[in-house]
Amino acid sequence: MKLRTDDMNFVIDTIVEKAKRDNSTVYQHINTEEIGVFGHSMGGAASVWVGKERDDVDAVVNIDAPFFSELVYNREMNDFVARDEDFTTPLLNIYSDDVWEQLESNSTYVANKLNNEHFKDAYTTHFKGAKHLSLTDLPLFSPILANTLQGGKADIDQYYCIEKANELILEFFDYKLKDKGHFTPEETY
Repeated sequence: MKLRTDDMNFVIDTIVEKAKRDNSTVYQHINTEEIGVFGHSMGGAASVWVGKERDDVDAVVNIDAPFFSELVYNREMNDFVARDEDFTTPLLNIYSDDVWEQLESNSTYVANKLNNEHFKDAYTTHFKGAKHLSLTDLPLFSPILANTLQGGKADIDQYYCIEKANELILEFFDYKLKDKGHFTPEETY
């Protein structure tokens, strides 16, 4: 996880620095006062971690990942428990069936539980019929590889899934980072 968070921190720091000093058109369009991060799977876990560590990250989207930054090993229980600290950065969780079905039974997801009071302000949505890779574009350009890696075909239309997930991410970031529109995702799509 440190490798992933170090990579994300390097990218954010580089962009912020270049936006301050580089006069090229690209960097002048970047608002360094409103930073959002997101990722899928381990990238989602890293995004949550970076969102907790950095004061300049203003919104996080976690796609199908455990909150590794929020897990503490309890020796007496010989299992993980959730950290007893509030997560204050606005957060959107997007889950496939693969993760949704583990939220209450797998200790790796103990901090992700819907009743975790430390994430009470998080938005959470679930794509019914989606598999883990449904929330990426892999099934669109290589369905055979995606189906092989995830153990079968998803029961959701892949175009609908990725288009709706992209729409939700953009709406969430517009709402939280730009104060545009509103954001009220459905519990299940």
